[in-house]
Amino acid sequence: MNILIADDHQFIIEDLIFELGEIMPEAKCFGTTDPSEVPKLFDKYHFEIIFMDIEMPGINGIDLARQILSKAPRTNIIYITGFTQYARECYTTYASAFLEKPISTDMLKDALDNLRFPLSEISDDIIEDLYSGKAIIGQKIQKAREDRGLTRQELATAMNVAGQTVYRWESGDRMPDIATFLRIMKILGTDLRTLISK
Repeated sequence: MNILIADDHQFIIEDLIFELGEIMPEAKCFGTTDPSEVPKLFDKYHFEIIFMDIEMPGINGIDLARQILSKAPRTNIIYITGFTQYARECYTTYASAFLEKPISTDMLKDALDNLRFPLSEISDDIIEDLYSGKAIIGQKIQKAREDRGLTRQELATAMNVAGQTVYRWESGDRMPDIATFLRIMKILGTDLRTLISK
């Protein structure tokens, strides 16, 4: 997950990056004090969340958010500002949150817990790995099976499929459908995060 902080004060960027690192250690956080860099950074990193200051040199953060949302409407925009008079206008862009500076940890957590577009555990990297021949899920199924002390045939019997089918799942030659995947998790006593994480 990629997060951008756009604010013309470097110390605010540094504070937010530190706080986000504590709350969401898996996130990659970027910051810029130059609002003209935001569209370029977005094109490169496709941020799921952008913390957007409003009064920045050369551009209003609300206008900048509209530019981003015109390209990627499911981006979570969280406005950060010391000027509450902007609150009403901010919500015309269907913002995820409006945070008044100084931003407390509780405010930050609340905003992240109530995003307009909730974040998925399934990252672009996971999707890429599934189709790149690395057979990440297949390897995870095999490890979970072995950890349970089951042979391929025993898993096949429990799943009511041929032994060759389990081999194909584990080698990455075939992906189980959703219903089958849920049954595999139940039999192996594992969860989605374990099977899809690297």
